[in-house]
Amino acid sequence: MSETCNRMNANLKLQGQPCLSCNTALVIGDPAAQCSACSGVHHAGCWDGDGGCSTSGCANAPLKRLDVAPPPMQARAGYVRCPACNSEIMQSDAICPMCNSITSPDGVYHGPQINAPGAVASLVLGIVGLFICGFILGAIAIAKSSTAKQNIAMDPRYTGGGMATAGLVLGIIDIVGHLLLLMLRFG
Repeated sequence: MSETCNRMNANLKLQGQPCLSCNTALVIGDPAAQCSACSGVHHAGCWDGDGGCSTSGCANAPLKRLDVAPPPMQARAGYVRCPACNSEIMQSDAICPMCNSITSPDGVYHGPQINAPGAVASLVLGIVGLFICGFILGAIAIAKSSTAKQNIAMDPRYTGGGMATAGLVLGIIDIVGHLLLLMLRFG
């Protein structure tokens, strides 16, 4: 680094000037380094420790280093790390209890599935709404279907998307059919 700076002992001209790295004033006789590009003054130890000039944008400033990511933490015996949130989970967990992400290597949930809450109810309400109270039961079927679809989207342990869709369609038919009947009666 000696070709990028002029090394000297601090003299009267440099006395009292702050080091650009540590901001401490130079004292007469201190080993100093003056940048050959921007004439910035440093303690020789600061220049060597920083690897060059501390002035931002100077040609003699050290290159920025890329930070190397620390190695992943090892899990205890019988546990693995979640690929999404890096929390420690049991090897048998198909879904991370912290972030609900799938932990299998292929990214597909292979465990048991159950019907989402509201999927069966939306289908039943949609069918019953065809015969009685279509306007009320249709609205409830649509709400239950929406809740079931949200649960299915958030948790791969839930299934029943077809029933929720059928309940949604039947709920819409219930409301439209009920409105048409009302229009025919009063029209």
